[in-house]
Amino acid sequence: MKICFIGPANSSHIVKWCKWFTDKGHEVHVISFSNGIIPDVYVHDLSLSVNPNDSDFKKIKYLTSGRRIRKIVEMINPDIINVHYATSYGIAVSLSGLDNYILSVWGADVYDFPQKSIFHKAMLKHSLKKAKHLFSTSNAMANEASRYTNKPFVITPFGVDMELFNPNKRNRNADGEFIVGTVKGLSDKYGIADIIQAVAYIKENNNIPIKLRIAGKGPQEQEYRNLVNRLGIEDITTWLGYISPEEAAIEWANMDVAIIPSTLNSESFGVSAVEAQASGTAVIITDIPGLMEATEPGVSSVVVHRNNPNEIADRLSDLFDSKTRSYYSKNGLEYVRAHYELNTCFTNIENFYYSILTGETEK
Repeated sequence: MKICFIGPANSSHIVKWCKWFTDKGHEVHVISFSNGIIPDVYVHDLSLSVNPNDSDFKKIKYLTSGRRIRKIVEMINPDIINVHYATSYGIAVSLSGLDNYILSVWGADVYDFPQKSIFHKAMLKHSLKKAKHLFSTSNAMANEASRYTNKPFVITPFGVDMELFNPNKRNRNADGEFIVGTVKGLSDKYGIADIIQAVAYIKENNNIPIKLRIAGKGPQEQEYRNLVNRLGIEDITTWLGYISPEEAAIEWANMDVAIIPSTLNSESFGVSAVEAQASGTAVIITDIPGLMEATEPGVSSVVVHRNNPNEIADRLSDLFDSKTRSYYSKNGLEYVRAHYELNTCFTNIENFYYSILTGETEK
């Protein structure tokens, strides 16, 4: 099968899709607005010199790229076209004259983009209308996107590589420490300040040998470092910066509790929660639909209200008990194996692609 993805070649998400399908022997092409090198993949770089933080005026280049995209697609002559991101790439393709393609929504394109103006909402509706098939990584995001279309969505969850993320990556000795932390972007929408405040509360009020590890980069890093210093927990906090997926697998497995307290519904699916559960680590999440869909609330995860560091601290105190942690870690591992194993998730996508080729989706 010859597959053409239209999306950012420098995205880890696109790279994961490409790797799985090339490993299965498919020929894969990527048409991208920016440069990127993906092993065994033909990358067609449009070099638009536009990034997501640019002004809407500069992003007009997206709207004028449809003709170039169509020419490349006609040259490739793929069996499957899967466009990623409903705005930018999705809008460009919707104006290209192409049809019979799949559109995958990502998150900000359906949660944030249409809130900017009536014009932005109209563009999203047009993008969704022109696509033949629609993919969403979660039911929560599909429900949000359904505000702008009546078409059904195929749910294609983010799978996790359980050969990479697994409990065997734990290499800690029995040190008696209670290690908690997260691997997320350093931004308020991921509740980083709530984690810091919860750990500070425990240090001050409980006799628990807690240590905090924070991996990731982001615009508010210095603000969080200042908060850690102000609360007097710099001696128990480790800043890891950006880490690779391989390093993340080790970090998750060596934590006693993973904390993922996102604050906005635009967290469309809890990839971090899936990775932590696959690593055999007990997980605390907030009551965000996309996060709860990535776990089995109350069975494989502990759910707290968003923006509530005191509640996080209380649940951390509960999870200091090793038997309680073991309950959640065991259930989390089983839950991910049953619902989000990488090969199962991508095989379902591959089967849908084949159903398009055989005309089964038309029946």
